[in-house]
Amino acid sequence: MLISRKRKIYRYVLLTFLMLDVVVIGVMLWNQIQNEIPDKIWTYVGREEILSNNKIVSYCKKKEKTVEALHIERSSEKTTVRLEGAGTYEVTAKLFGFLPVKDVCVQAVEPVQVAPSGEPVGIYVATKGLLVLSTTSVEAQNGLIYEPAANIVMTGDYILKVQGEAVKTIREFNQAVQKRKGEKIELQIRRGKQKLEVAVGSVQAKDGTNKLGIWVREDTQGIGTMTYITKNGKFGALGHGITDADTGTLMDLRDGELYQTKILDIIKGKSGAPGELEGYINMVAKECIGKIEKNTQLGIFGTILEEKADKREYYEVGLRQDIKLGKAWIYSNIEGTPQKYEIQIEKLNRTSKDNKGMVIRVTDSRLLALTGGIVQGMSGSPILQDDKIIGAVTHVFVEEPTKGYAVFLENMLEY
Repeated sequence: MLISRKRKIYRYVLLTFLMLDVVVIGVMLWNQIQNEIPDKIWTYVGREEILSNNKIVSYCKKKEKTVEALHIERSSEKTTVRLEGAGTYEVTAKLFGFLPVKDVCVQAVEPVQVAPSGEPVGIYVATKGLLVLSTTSVEAQNGLIYEPAANIVMTGDYILKVQGEAVKTIREFNQAVQKRKGEKIELQIRRGKQKLEVAVGSVQAKDGTNKLGIWVREDTQGIGTMTYITKNGKFGALGHGITDADTGTLMDLRDGELYQTKILDIIKGKSGAPGELEGYINMVAKECIGKIEKNTQLGIFGTILEEKADKREYYEVGLRQDIKLGKAWIYSNIEGTPQKYEIQIEKLNRTSKDNKGMVIRVTDSRLLALTGGIVQGMSGSPILQDDKIIGAVTHVFVEEPTKGYAVFLENMLEY
């Protein structure tokens, strides 16, 4: 009798755990299916696109938003869509043809053409406010050690005003601090999207100056690669944002410029030590070729100063659904003029919203001999496939410099 009861309890417990496993696996599969269905799909007007080539997921028009310009065809093997007019449309993705999974935005545009650049550029950006790198201790005239800004100002904050006056440069900041020796100083800071008013007690240091114990930065510069230029003179470059080297913070842009640059040396990459393009930036007005207007996670964007649209070769932008695994080309100026270097696209994440939608590997013997693979400064180099520009190099794998990430060009064009 006792043994029988124990067996029943054991069976109930086993059944409970089995049901929990089924639920957990079901939730995981559901989330995976949702993640593999994009939130947004770009397509060109009049072009038939395959939305799904399996029987598990299909698409249909939203019933309450039936649009004549939107044509969806379903067969036993695939679902295709064709849009006869530019605009934004919504379709519903369904599991096994009847279970709604998510709504998907389909954006139809006329075919887009841009000119691949591949040219190295010198980049200068000034921050909107002073970027706080860290706080530090100050030795006062009495020999005591203070850290006046600790837990008040944080790494990644931006100092906008001192005593109600806007500051744009470190010099302006220092001058404002020196006016109130030994007193509390009011700062307006921006932390994320929030503006805060804080007070920091200043310390008269041993050298006689007034200090708050805050390290700040007002600008940065470096070398990258321009990705593309549009017919109306707009550019995109880098494929990733400009971040502060010390804090990793995406720099909030006040203004910035692109300059002609000359590559002086190439440091080859090796496992554990990424290589680098070393160059010279002559930051004078006559060498300025563009104004930077946006610094985003997907690159820097702005306006070219000298328009030469008639001298550029334009390529159609290949959308993510056009891209295939296999052979493609990096277009980059490593040897004095932009050239194509063969690569392999090894992985695709077609739902990627960031700058890591593709994994690429350099296979071109010339580029491997010159750089060892992907090096710092090549970020932004356009990627071509089937006579279309499809993306840009963004990152190198530190332990495997022949490989790296790339961003879909359509993601960059969102800006």
